[in-house]
Amino acid sequence: MVKLYVGTLDAAERFCGRVFGAKFAVAQGENVHIVTFPDGGPGLVLIKKGPHDGKTKSGFIIQVPDPGSRSVDVLDPWGNQVEILQRG
Repeated sequence: MVKLYVGTLDAAERFCGRVFGAKFAVAQGENVHIVTFPDGGPGLVLIKKGPHDGKTKSGFIIQVPDPGSRSVDVLDPWGNQVEILQRG
């Protein structure tokens, strides 16, 4: 699983759903939600940032099955780096 520090859990779930097709799996208390990918693989642990978390950020790479060899780096709304990697 990959931890991502986010501003709000609802917005993070919507973002992960739109971009990766991830679905809510389970809550681990009121500040942590886990989402999973539709075809399996590791889940994402979404952690709501607290007032003392400062500029804590995360990053991860997701590989997609499309042919070709290309990499795109993007930032999610909370500044976490997401690299989308196509490998042919």
